[in-house]
Amino acid sequence: MPQIEVLGRTLRILHGNSAGTAFTMEVNSVQYIVTAKHLFEASGYPSSAKIGIYQDKHYVSYDVDIRYPADAEIDIAVLKTTPYAQLTFFYPTTFSSVNITMGQDVYFLGFPYNYDSLLCNMPGDKYPLPFIKKACLSSYIHSKGIFLLDGHNNPGFSGGPVCFKKADDKTYRIAGVIASYRYEELPVYDSNKKELDLFVRANTGIVNVYDIKFAIEIANNWS
Repeated sequence: MPQIEVLGRTLRILHGNSAGTAFTMEVNSVQYIVTAKHLFEASGYPSSAKIGIYQDKHYVSYDVDIRYPADAEIDIAVLKTTPYAQLTFFYPTTFSSVNITMGQDVYFLGFPYNYDSLLCNMPGDKYPLPFIKKACLSSYIHSKGIFLLDGHNNPGFSGGPVCFKKADDKTYRIAGVIASYRYEELPVYDSNKKELDLFVRANTGIVNVYDIKFAIEIANNWS
């Protein structure tokens, strides 16, 4: 089960009417915030914005600069507070998907729906404890840097960290960022079992995750 090095850096984020999950990441001794790019879709993917981070039972406002991957399909955004502020401890966390293995168990963390105000805080901390879900690494699309998990994602997990641990690791590694889940359009029937011209979107259990390497690349080239 993920420990403090992942739990302690997972945050509930709000931008406009879009809420999701984010997590802190340190690169070259600077702390960044990583989340899903689509949280900024409604505002046109700005280069700076105001966000809310849930702490001590309310949202605290932060101004941030935002960078996105050059490939518009990659659903990752990297943020840095302005003025710069350290939001969480620099926990001993490795940010890498190196040595992740097909078929192994992974965990993803986040804040689905609107449970944030109901959750307990981290012991001795101001941030709520995130939900933890277990999944299996099913496949990897190398050309896109996408991991495919066998799990059950829910709205609100977007932007959350995916972590794993090898047998000789002392701490969990963060390998990727939750983006979305694959849905299947299923037909709707009336009471007479007649098929209607309607569909419902069913969760297939396939979770799309982008490799953390894209966030690291942005941080390394921040300007």
